[in-house]
Order: sequence, then C-alpha cells, then structure tokens
Amino acid sequence: MRSFLLLAFLSWCSMPSTWAQTTYEVLVNSRGTNAVHRYDANGNFLGEFITSGSGNLVGPEQVLFHPDGSVLVTGFGNGAIKRYDGVSGAYLGDFSTGYVLDTPSKMSIGPDSLIYVTQWGSVQKKVVRFDLNGDFVDEFTSIDTPNGLGHFWDAQGRFYLSVYGNGATGTVQRFAADGTFIDVFINSAILQGPTDLWQEANGDVLVQDWTSGTVLRYDSTGSYLGVYISGLTNPEGHAFLPPDGDLLMGDWGVDAVHRFDGSGTALGFFTSGNGLADPNGVYVREVPNVGIAEGPAAQATLSVTPTVGQGPFDLFVQHPLGSGARFQVLDALGRVVEERALQQGGSEGLPWQWMPGAQLAPGRYTAMVHDGSTVLRAPIMVTGGD
Repeated sequence: MRSFLLLAFLSWCSMPSTWAQTTYEVLVNSRGTNAVHRYDANGNFLGEFITSGSGNLVGPEQVLFHPDGSVLVTGFGNGAIKRYDGVSGAYLGDFSTGYVLDTPSKMSIGPDSLIYVTQWGSVQKKVVRFDLNGDFVDEFTSIDTPNGLGHFWDAQGRFYLSVYGNGATGTVQRFAADGTFIDVFINSAILQGPTDLWQEANGDVLVQDWTSGTVLRYDSTGSYLGVYISGLTNPEGHAFLPPDGDLLMGDWGVDAVHRFDGSGTALGFFTSGNGLADPNGVYVREVPNVGIAEGPAAQATLSVTPTVGQGPFDLFVQHPLGSGARFQVLDALGRVVEERALQQGGSEGLPWQWMPGAQLAPGRYTAMVHDGSTVLRAPIMVTGGD
C-alpha cells in the first residue's frame, strides 16, 4: 500500500526468478452511509475502509492521501478535516485546527504544498488553506465561491474551480496563484451543475454536470466543444485506473461507479451494491505486492531524502546492482516520465541524485530501480515553487 511515511520498499534479489509487481485499490465515498468503501482493481468489494460514522464522520466529500501516509477526509456535516490511519482506516482524530469549516467539501494539495478546501456554508463561502500539519493558513479566494467543488491548477499556476451554484447557474471560475479572481472561465449558458473537473494534456477541460447527467468538453479558452459522455444521472468524482488509464466516475443517481475507456466509451459499472450510496468521490492508490521464488534472498532498500520537495532528491540503494540497472520515475498512472541508466555500484551501495524536469507537474511520483532481478520502489512528492 502506498505510504509516504515509509521511505523504503522491501524487495528480494538473488535469484532471477524473484519478481515484483504493482496493483491498485480503489476507495469510494459512500456519502449516504457516512463511510468510505474499498475495492480491488477489478471492482470487487473489500469492505469498508472507513466504517460508517467513524470519528463522527458525516457525509464524506473528499478523501486525500497525506504525504505522511495517513488519509484525510472532509465531511459535509463536520467542522474539521478528519484523519485516519492509511492502512487500517482507524480514526486518528481531527486534523485541521484554527478555523471551523462551514460545510466543507472538496480538497486537494496545491503546488505550494498547502491543502485547499472548498466550503458550502451560508456564511463562509471561500476556499481556505491549511498547511500539511493541519494549521489554518488563510482564506484563499478573493471572492466568495458559493458551493465550490472540484478544482485544479493549470501549467501557469492558475486555479480553476467548479462553482455549483443552485444546480442551474453553475460556472467554472478562474483565480490567480495568489487567489485573486480572474474571470468566469465557463459560464452557465450550457453548464448547469458542475461538480468535478480536470484538464487533459492538450489543454481541454472536462466538466461533470450533475444536473444534466453529462461530462462536457471545453477548450483551453473556455469555449464549448461538445458532450464527452452522456447517459449519466448525477455524476460526481473521478479517477484514472492504471495501467490503461480507464476513467472511473461516481454517480449518485444509480449508486454506482461507472468505467469508461480512454475515448469515453462506457465499459459498464466498475462497482455497485454492497451498501454503496451516493458515491461522490473515487480515488486510486498503489498497493505494491512482492513475490519471492524459492532460494536464498538478500534484502535491498531504496531510500529517498527528502521525500517531499522541489528537488533535488538524494537516492541510495543499499545493495549492489547488476548490469543494466535503470532508474525510472513513474507518474500516478504508472507511466514512465523520466528514465536513465545506473552504474552497478560497489559493495556499499549506490548513491545518486535526481532533479525533476521542468515538464513534471507537482504531484505524487514513484521512484523505481530495476536490474532484471531486483525491483525497488519509493514514493516522492514533487511540490511547486514558492
């Protein structure tokens, strides 16, 4: 299981038949039952990761994987971000302090390594920020953003926010990196009730419309291009499932998670049933599995220092590597984004340094080293500049 607190991933490597592989699991909000469900990569139900009402959780809105390995959750009926053990799902206490949230909804870690939280309150309607210790920083947006939901940052650091409004007057608003309002990026001429949204590599912006049961496509200037996915009921929440990047999407109206291929073609339900109610958030995380062949095996460790930052990162393998060893960096979908050859190293191990390329966006990455008999992994969180 992915853990940003753990700085080493165990592997074994004296026999060529030793192997390692990575699988994934999916967490889904069950908002209607105040729980978070867990599934394998095939959609099989594995039980409640966060049990119903644990820590007095009311109406889960967003799950966020903290760099220290814990899991943060906002609840629509809670005044603080909740914190849970990243492995067991056990409640650890309130995470946020210094500011009582008013009907909190979606949250994410921004390029500045701060946690951004939207609010649906009758009084407090701005996006607010907390640091990674849970301490309140400020109200980020310069104007109220009533019923704000999904959000992302573009390559220029601008902040895009779905503002649901009353479900008929929804817009996507755009803000500068300092929170200053720029403009209404997408108006309500076609869009009605935006929930989640994301930007593709070509700059197009995809927006879920809860009211019309569609996903709409806009270009990088906010011009409408057409319907990307139709036939939904009340879509909210999305994630991409490696290795093919299939799109998973929650749907309140049918209490299920849909699955689509890269072209938007429906592949049926990813999961439904087992008490899932009002799924409004879908999240994918890595679960490393290691298989060991018979015979002696030596323990190897890949360490990274620091694990969170802009770089450079110092890496060290405490084990001699074989010929043909390579260092790769994988993004959240398991795609190789950087790669280079490594020397074999001596009996004391091999140190080297990695500086993320300018083309890499802030986010979670996996450092991987392999030489044909050894596969080692370690998580890295790349943050943006000040």
